[in-house]
Amino acid sequence: MTEIRHLGHAGFVVGHAGLRILIDPWFHPAFLDAWFPYPDNRALLPEVVEDRYDFLYVSHTHEDHFDERLLGRLSRDVTVLVPRFRSHGLRKRLNRLGFGRQVLLGHRETYRLGPDTTATMLLDTSHKEDSGLLLDLGGYRFLDLNDCNTPMSELPDGIDLLAAQYSGAMWYPNAYDYPPEAMAAKTAAVRADLLDTLVRKVKLTGARAYLPSAGPACFLDPELDRFNDRAATIFPHWEDVAGAFADACPDTEVLRAAPGDLVDSPSEPGSWATDPAGYLAAYRERRRDEWEGYHRGQVPAVDAAEVAAHFARLQRLNRSLLADYRRDLRLETDGTVCALPLGELALRVELEDEPVDPAYTIKVPARALRAVLDGRAGWEEALLSMRLTLHRDPDVFDLTLLSLLRYGHQPAQTRQLVRERTAAAGQLVERDGLRFQRYCPHAGEDLGHAAIADGVIECPRHHWKWDARTGRCLSGGSLPLLVEHLSLEGPVG
Repeated sequence: MTEIRHLGHAGFVVGHAGLRILIDPWFHPAFLDAWFPYPDNRALLPEVVEDRYDFLYVSHTHEDHFDERLLGRLSRDVTVLVPRFRSHGLRKRLNRLGFGRQVLLGHRETYRLGPDTTATMLLDTSHKEDSGLLLDLGGYRFLDLNDCNTPMSELPDGIDLLAAQYSGAMWYPNAYDYPPEAMAAKTAAVRADLLDTLVRKVKLTGARAYLPSAGPACFLDPELDRFNDRAATIFPHWEDVAGAFADACPDTEVLRAAPGDLVDSPSEPGSWATDPAGYLAAYRERRRDEWEGYHRGQVPAVDAAEVAAHFARLQRLNRSLLADYRRDLRLETDGTVCALPLGELALRVELEDEPVDPAYTIKVPARALRAVLDGRAGWEEALLSMRLTLHRDPDVFDLTLLSLLRYGHQPAQTRQLVRERTAAAGQLVERDGLRFQRYCPHAGEDLGHAAIADGVIECPRHHWKWDARTGRCLSGGSLPLLVEHLSLEGPVG
């Protein structure tokens, strides 16, 4: 007998032939106490902690998947299926918690869990560290992609149930200071891209059924309440996109499961799906002690020298990433302004009245900055908290800067990014009279599945677009694409 129970967000308990597998259980606030599971799944916590499992799978280290407080209460007798990431950060964190039984699995590597049960690991093969898991349960194939973007060309097919992200899990664009009209347009574009990516995954995997998962979270701190606006953010409810999905995938059954539901017999959507304002008010009060935790206590002062030392260390760890990079970052925190010339290892901090022309400005509350400087959170966690506000001029994605902030404390990831940039143009694909680099220069997606229309090449993952004639980046960022026309002799961009 096969039984899959949804725990909320990206969490599941899978039972088959006497085996029990716990996947990505999340119950406590994440990212500087900003994100909470939606809907509230706390009633399940006691039984999840007390239950017995043969295997545990944690897809990656983001706190809405790696819930350290929950993991610390589980039995250490469980065997953990661990994605073989370059940085070893996930493995080390599990070791520190006492999980000594680990099975490391690389991309598309399969491990037998029982006589008729296997687990196949799927990685995001770019510099990003994320994973999904394919469980073959006596012939029933459950693919849990959560928010992982395995290359489209390497997704398995013949899937009975797909669990994958449809709602955003990023600070762009809603944490930026765009004017209302620009914000609305950018939000709509991201939501359309998320749905398009999901539809592609459903069609490529041949998923018979789909379970919306890995979002959206909710924000219980009143300071962040604006991000609960499902119409104006990249965090919609499934009901907001269900119609468009049904039009695109009419033959795929949608299983809308609440926390605690068996996915083959989901309950009817309750007030959490149809009355978010009323539901969130009660939820906020129940969790008051948790979201107020972020605001508790005095914040030690932050001075420019400490900020300079922090960024100096980041730059020393990431020399190869910054080898040919020169850019200014402006950091504003509760009245203190630091102008940081990045890419210069002899780092200095300029006074506010000195000339500076920053490409990026980040406004960060002193409390959040203190958490980063003390090592209690990384820049990625701080950004995901939505407590920071960003401005960029020109309004172009800066892959180097964001990679330094997101992955700089794990240099194995930034070194891989540099390798990707070097090797990106080395492998080519031929399509529609063009020969162009196979892997996207942004995140390494296989462009063999790129959309090509009206003289534009579009990445299927993050929907960057390039001019098919010149390779110039038209939207998404500024990285060009190597393009050759088969009727010509060499690259034209």
